[in-house]
Amino acid sequence: MVLLGTLLCSVASADVVYSTLGPSNEYDNTNGYFVDGANFFSQVVASPFTLGAASNIGYAMLALGNNAGDNSAVNVYIESDSGGTPGSILWSLSQNGTILPFGSGGGLVEFDCAGCSLSAGNYWMVAVEGDPNTEQVWLFAYQDAQANINYNQSGSATGPWTPFTGTDLGYLIDSSSVPEPGSMMLLGTGLLGFLGLARRRRVKQG
Repeated sequence: MVLLGTLLCSVASADVVYSTLGPSNEYDNTNGYFVDGANFFSQVVASPFTLGAASNIGYAMLALGNNAGDNSAVNVYIESDSGGTPGSILWSLSQNGTILPFGSGGGLVEFDCAGCSLSAGNYWMVAVEGDPNTEQVWLFAYQDAQANINYNQSGSATGPWTPFTGTDLGYLIDSSSVPEPGSMMLLGTGLLGFLGLARRRRVKQG
C-alpha cells in the first residue's frame, strides 16, 4: 500500500499515552471507514485502546478526511469497554480544527477533552457524524494494523454494535492540555480516490 502523503504535526511524544500513528505521526491517507450522516449510511465507528496507567487526557488527534457534504464537526466520545464492545459515554471531546478533503489525504484533527480523567484499562474512541448530509472518512492506522473494530449504521454513539476484526483507525491520545505549537505540512500529491468506499462496503457485508 502506497502512502501518498504524510501529515507532520508537532506533538510531544512524552505526553502521548496511546497512538496508532507512525514515528512522525504518519497514517494511511488513502483508506478508511466512513463516518457519515443519515442521508448516507448513518455509520458510526469505534476503535479500542488500552491505557497502562491512569491519565488525564487533554486531547486526541484523529486522522480524518471530508468526503462529501458541508464538512461539519464530528462528535467524538471516549467510552467504557463492555465485554469487547463500547459501553457508556465517559467523556465528550470538542473538535478544534477543520477536516481536510479525503481526496487530498485528509489530516490530523484535534479534539479537546477538558478535565478528562481515565484509570488504567480498556476504552473506546467513537466518532459520530451529526449532519445527515455530511460524510467523513476516518483514515486507517499506520501500516494498517488490525484491531477489534466496532460499528453500527443506526447513527448511535452507544450502539447496538457489530464487532469485526479489521484495520485499526489512525489517532493518538495525549495527556497534555493543548498541542504544542508547530506547523503542519501536507506533503505529497493529491489523489482523487475512494478506496475507503470499498473498504466500508466490505464492512457492511461482513
